[in-house]
Parts: sequence; structure tokens; C-alpha cells
Amino acid sequence: MTASNQTTDEAAAQQQPLFLHKPPYGDHLEARGWAFDAIGRSLSFIGNAVFVGTAVVHQAKINAGCLPEDVECTGVTQYGIRPSSFLALYNVIVGLASSALLPLLGAIVDHTSSRLFVARISAISYCILLFPMIFISQATWFAVAVLLIITALIGWIHTGMTFAYLPEMSDDKKTLERLNTSFTVIQFTTNVVYIVVVVGIAAGAGWMDDSLATAQLAQSISFVITTAFWGIAWLKLMGPRPAMSQLPPEKHLLTIGFRTIYRTSIDIAKHHRALGWFYGALAFSESATQALLIIITTYSIELLNFSSSEAGVMYLIVLISSVIGCYISELSLRLLSPIRSNQLCIMSMALFTALAAAFVKESRALFYMFASFWGVCGGWKYTIERYLAITIIPKNKDAELMGAYLFFGQILSWLPPLVFTALNEAGISIRISMLSLLIFWFIAVICLQVMGPYENALRQANEAVEDSSLVDNNTAEAVEEPKSKQSSEAPS
Repeated sequence: MTASNQTTDEAAAQQQPLFLHKPPYGDHLEARGWAFDAIGRSLSFIGNAVFVGTAVVHQAKINAGCLPEDVECTGVTQYGIRPSSFLALYNVIVGLASSALLPLLGAIVDHTSSRLFVARISAISYCILLFPMIFISQATWFAVAVLLIITALIGWIHTGMTFAYLPEMSDDKKTLERLNTSFTVIQFTTNVVYIVVVVGIAAGAGWMDDSLATAQLAQSISFVITTAFWGIAWLKLMGPRPAMSQLPPEKHLLTIGFRTIYRTSIDIAKHHRALGWFYGALAFSESATQALLIIITTYSIELLNFSSSEAGVMYLIVLISSVIGCYISELSLRLLSPIRSNQLCIMSMALFTALAAAFVKESRALFYMFASFWGVCGGWKYTIERYLAITIIPKNKDAELMGAYLFFGQILSWLPPLVFTALNEAGISIRISMLSLLIFWFIAVICLQVMGPYENALRQANEAVEDSSLVDNNTAEAVEEPKSKQSSEAPS
């Protein structure tokens, strides 16, 4: 972190980035750059996944010989898969690649000075590939579907480099928390404004039922704003970083990240039993929750004939409802332990999914209601899981084990959409295939149960810190003892 950043931490914490008539974050250039990156990231991710993704499925239905309004198109596209499998298959590929890339990204951050270079190259490549997606049509939809996968992979690389800057924004914990909160507000506000603007323009232009026109509009806005904000962030505001540590002799950059994950996993299994079960629960619950948005988007298109604009409204409802879930998470801690609150949240999400599959057949209003329930559970889940992680990770290993938290949250992200795709390609109804998510949530609840009481998890974390302190003290005494002995034997 540069000296100028350190001297402006307090100003950065107090300066809110929502007022564009003042310089955001004072003179803290990298905080401003991170905020600009967050704006572009929010726009482009929603534009790709919601608006363009919905248009791709609609065009795939036409390619398969179905009408857009047909319920559960049983045809097969010229590329050999059903239209309802496209979004899930996209998630499978991205999930597998991101799980494999995460250790490598960590190695680049830890052992090279290439962080800024990788972030810049990924940002430039990503923005270049956003442009041709503006021209999605019946003739180009499959090429756009391929670009969705490529941009998602590049976006994952870019996000990994971006988040490596976050803990270095300040040495003061409270300032860092305020900055992190302001970044979250920026992302949430950007998402809401972007969806409202796109849907509002589509409604005014009479495009509410035209998925192609809405996707072209959304992608045009996304390309222009993301390119502008990322250009400023990564060419002017974000700075280089040296390697955090040297690459050990006889180690390779491509494998050292996986070796680190392996050693950390062994250490967790041996010395942090409760934390290990929590990470197991996280792997299963997070994979199902990530897949839920893709699956309910497919569900809404196939069974309810949602357009891109209506899919945007659905996501907006999920997003706004997640704020309520954050408050419910805080209230639940007054009545339940964090572990039990997490279990109740996951079981609620599974229940709402089962009820939606059983009762939502034609009513869009009913589906929107369930979207709000999923949003509440999503906000509740992410809040309570972060709270659990922060409190039961030993303080002397927080950097290493928070990295493991991110890894285990991503490692199975490909599996639920793969199961859904397999069932869907076998001709099983989407309403039944969606229920496969319940298996993953059930396993997560079992893992949380095996964790034991929350107090035991806290005690294990505290004991780990005490054991580490004891080892450090013994080491220090062992070093001092020879020095004392040499002093006593020295001639007077």
C-alpha cells in the first residue's frame, strides 16, 4: 500500500462514493479504482447472465423447432442439446474452470509481481469480447453463447486479481470494514439502477416481450460503462504490487497453489474439526445456491415464457429481498446459535424450492413471490455464513483459512448444474430436475449438524490460537537459553 493511501484512510472511510460531484474516497486512488471496477463488474455480470442468457435460451428454442411460448421445449438444437440445458451447461463449464483456476490465481498473487498486469489484460480482453455480444440475433446466438462462457472465465480471473487488492486498502480494521461496506452499497445500487433503467427503457419502447432487443440494449449499456470505468480503474488508479513471498526452490507456479490447498485441507482435518465440517456444508450449500439462479431463470423461460425484461424483474426482486434476509440473519442470532440459524436458512430455501416446483405452473405473480423468498434466504445465508467463518477461524490463521473459505465455496459449483443438465437431457421435467438441489442442501444441513455446538467450534478456534502462542513462546525460550548460557560462561 502506498504512503498516500495510508494517510488518507480516514478520509476514505468517511467519504461516501455515491455523490459524483465530489472526488470519491478523497485521494485514496485505489479505493476509487476498486469502486469503479465494482460498477463495471456488476453491470456486465448481470447483463451477461440475465439479459443475454435469457435471449440465448429463447433463440435456442427457435433453433430446436419450438415456438418461444411453448412450455418445456422437447426439441433438440442443431448442436445436440435441449434449449433448457444451455444456461446450466454454461454454469458447469464455468464452475469447473473457476475451481481449477482459483489455486493458480492465489499463486500469482502470492509469488509474482504480475497482479496488475493480469488484471489489466483480463479487463481489456473482457471488454473487447463484450462488444460483439451486442449483436445477438437468430444468426449469431450460438456464437454469443460461446462468448458468454469465455467472458465468464476471463471475468473470474479478473475478479480474483481485483479481490486481492481489497485487504490491502487499509491497515486499520474499522476503516477496511467501512470501505468494504461502501463497495457493497455501490454494487447493490449499480445492480438496481441498471435493471430499472434497462427494463424501463424496454417497457417504454414496447420491447417487454422482445428478448433480443432488450438483450442488445442491456449489452450496449454494459459495454460502454464497463469499458469506461474499468479503463479508468486499471490504467490510472490501481497500482502494482510486489510478490508477497518468493516461490520456493524446486516449486512450480502452476502447482504450488494446489499444494497449498492440500496442506491447508490436511491441517483443517487434523486440528480444526468443526471448521472442516463447516467448509463441507459451505461447499454443498453454496454450489446449490449458485445453481438456483440459473435453474429458476431456465424454469421461468421454459414454463412461464419469461422475456429478458421479465427475467430482469425477477432478479431485481431477488436482489432487493436479499437486503431483508441480511436483517433476518441478525435477528436470528438473538434466538439461535449461528449454526442453527444457518441450518434453518438452508432448510427454508429447500422448502421454498420444493413448493415452487409443486405449485408454480402458470402464475407469474406466484413465481415472483417465490423469487422474493429465495432472495430473503440468499441474503440470510451469505450473512450468517460470513459471520460463522469470521468467528470460528483461528485468528492466527485468518488469511490462510479465509482463502480456504473462498475455495470451498467454489469447489462444487459445477456439480448441481451438471446433475440438472443430465436429468434434463434425459427428458425429465424441469420441475422434477430442479428438486435435485434439495440433495445438496440436505447434505449441507447434515454437515452443520455434525459440527456440534457453536461453543465447541469457538473453543477449538481459541485453543488453536493458544497452542500457537505456546509454541512461539517455547521457540523463543529455546533461542534465548543458549544465549544466556554463553553469557554465564564468558570470562569476566
